[in-house]
Amino acid sequence: MKLPARSFALSVLLVAALCLLLPAAPLHAQATKIFVASYGDDANDGSRGSPMRNFQAAHNAVGAGGQIVVLDTAGYGQLNIGKSVSITVPPGVNGFVTATGNSNGLAIAAASASVALRGLIIEGGSNGNPGSGGTGISVTTVGNLTVEDCTVRNFNAGILVSTTQPAKCYLHDCTVRGCFNGLSVVSNAGGVAAVATGCRVEQNLNVGASAQGLASADLTLVDCVISGNATGIASQFAAALVRVDNCCITSNNTNGVTSSSGGQIVSRGNNTLESNGGNNAFPGTYSAK
Repeated sequence: MKLPARSFALSVLLVAALCLLLPAAPLHAQATKIFVASYGDDANDGSRGSPMRNFQAAHNAVGAGGQIVVLDTAGYGQLNIGKSVSITVPPGVNGFVTATGNSNGLAIAAASASVALRGLIIEGGSNGNPGSGGTGISVTTVGNLTVEDCTVRNFNAGILVSTTQPAKCYLHDCTVRGCFNGLSVVSNAGGVAAVATGCRVEQNLNVGASAQGLASADLTLVDCVISGNATGIASQFAAALVRVDNCCITSNNTNGVTSSSGGQIVSRGNNTLESNGGNNAFPGTYSAK
């Protein structure tokens, strides 16, 4: 049946009015979880059935606070992180980040963001040669950083947290090996607090673990092995403090522990500090409370 022209026009106006009342669908909403795989493609949508190929493309596609999940063993490229995000490599899978030349493996510049890394193998090409090889994990701004079960090797600097803003960093069961400097916490302003638990810092050509502070640089080492470096633990400048709890600091070629320019290193009294080239005594202590 054909509607009269007037009725048809009223129907069109009614439909248009109803459409205006409906909420608009969000445009280009970013996913909360992106998958990557060796067989993926960065043109894919990042779903489990259509994964992406590289970390940077996945980072750019996932929403702030989202997660990137590795599906199989492969290299997934270097990454610049600029927002809250987590990267997860499940047990039994190896997710490699390989840097060349003087470039960084992962660079984090994300003020006030929360970043979590789990299960990565981050490798450079310096073999510890000073002045070359970039940084494995370079942090210039972050709110909270968690690094779990990751290996960083063959960089000029293994893990370097050097900020002018407040930051908190937590390392669990990580290995930093074959770099020039291993784990370094540097604060020029704002203050940095870092806790490393169950980590191994080994065979680094200069310093294994260090704090350097013109502003508060607070590093706590718990249940860690620091061995085979030139110097095991170092602290420089009066605002730098390293606490050492139940750690093994042995077979470091030049010094077990060393402090300079007012830097502090304190022991809880339950550590093994011996068989180093020199400085086999802590300059300070602290006790349980």
